[in-house]
Amino acid sequence: MDNLKNMKVSIGLVIAIIVQAFGIIWYVAQLDSTVESLDASVATLQEQATTVDVAVLQKDLENIKEKIAMMDEVHGMKYDPSELEEAIDNIEKIIAGLQTTDALIQNEFRSIMSDHSGFNDILKEMGKDGYGDKREYGNYD
Repeated sequence: MDNLKNMKVSIGLVIAIIVQAFGIIWYVAQLDSTVESLDASVATLQEQATTVDVAVLQKDLENIKEKIAMMDEVHGMKYDPSELEEAIDNIEKIIAGLQTTDALIQNEFRSIMSDHSGFNDILKEMGKDGYGDKREYGNYD
């Protein structure tokens, strides 16, 4: 303890230490203020970026919905399966009717050709001098 009493400290050294202490306190306070300011700026920028991202996503979603609606309209008008099935049924009925008509026409054609063949034979027997028909009848498919 005697050593502490004999120790002499100069006033200049004490003032220098106090000034340095206040300088360090001031520097740390400024640093804290800068960090808080930058933190607030970063938060604001993140919020703005999020807002922009949400707006872009909403616009993209609206565009997708519009495209889906357009595709529904296009495909709905041109490719309604019920209308296509109805058209196919109608075509099948028409084809069946045409096949029946064709069979009847072929049957009538055979009857007519058979009659013509008979008339040809009769005409040949009736007058061989004036009759000049050389056609062959029959074998029509």
